[in-house]
Amino acid sequence: MSREDLIATYLSLSNIKGISNISINNIYRTLGSLKNIFKIDPKYLQEAGLSQPQIESIQKRSFDEKYVSRELELIKRYKIDILLLEDEHYPELLKNIPDPPALLYIYGDKSVLKKPSIAIVGSRESSIKGKSFAKKLSRDLAEIGFNIVSGFASGIDISAHLGAMEKGFTTAVFGNGLLKIYPSYHKKYIPEFYKKGCIVSEFPLEELPGPHNFPKRNRIISGLSLGVVVVEAAEKSGSFITAKLAIEYQRDLFAVPAWPEDQNRGTNKLIKEGAKLVENYFDIVEEYSNLFTISKDIDKNNYNTIINTNEKFTDIINILKQKPATIDEICMLSGKTASEVLQILTEMELNDLIIITGDGRYTLN
Repeated sequence: MSREDLIATYLSLSNIKGISNISINNIYRTLGSLKNIFKIDPKYLQEAGLSQPQIESIQKRSFDEKYVSRELELIKRYKIDILLLEDEHYPELLKNIPDPPALLYIYGDKSVLKKPSIAIVGSRESSIKGKSFAKKLSRDLAEIGFNIVSGFASGIDISAHLGAMEKGFTTAVFGNGLLKIYPSYHKKYIPEFYKKGCIVSEFPLEELPGPHNFPKRNRIISGLSLGVVVVEAAEKSGSFITAKLAIEYQRDLFAVPAWPEDQNRGTNKLIKEGAKLVENYFDIVEEYSNLFTISKDIDKNNYNTIINTNEKFTDIINILKQKPATIDEICMLSGKTASEVLQILTEMELNDLIIITGDGRYTLN
């Protein structure tokens, strides 16, 4: 069977009413491929857990042939990449959720989906500070090597994408077809996405956005990611759906604390319920330092410039990298006199390299 024929098979099966992503996933896990799905003995479909009405619909080929032909023509015309559930390069994390998309439409650099991914999501009605934080957080994580995943919406989502593209790569998951950019005023960013990442959707190429599509999109955002960071969110928002899915999929959940009277203070509830509080990208990176060789890169990016600029800071930086310390502790660990330590600490403080905590200890900024 040719690649085009296999894609047509997936499109056809997905178009049959009553055949869900869960059903297709069960067929894939039972048979290993959908290649001969319309010729297969019904008993194998029963073994995959399909009901009699579902089996009959498959045998009758109850799909819209015009729809399948149209999709194939658009895929070819716009050079859309397709990832099928049985493809070797289908993202493994996404494949492990209960209802992975049978077929993913992709435009741009699909290789970024092989990178470790972190989702950053939040409110469309976000604050200036929230958007600035999301942009910086994404930029820092992307610089290390994470692919930043979000939903292309206004506010936090687009800020996360833009921050990531400054230093690395990003993936936008659409709640509509790839040929229907939403929101339309984000079209100006699309060329950059093709160079610095990709856009992804499970919806037919010309499908318009609809409220019922966004929860489906959110499961892909969570499914692609090792962890989900919620920057700002009201309770009962789409970001909360993404957060709940992260918990369901046993992914890490992170949240940025909010002022108690803020409209988007829902992140505080997530923290109370067990999400890890995030103040900077270190709070996320330390969760994955055992999985990726990134901890040394962090040290290099943040400390080598300081150390090389002024070598007398080296001993104190190394001490404070371990934990915050008082002047007496720094003197004891460094072997320097109190006057020497005070002089160095003052210079470091003036350069915003350190801060003093409430209990009089010094810590790296």
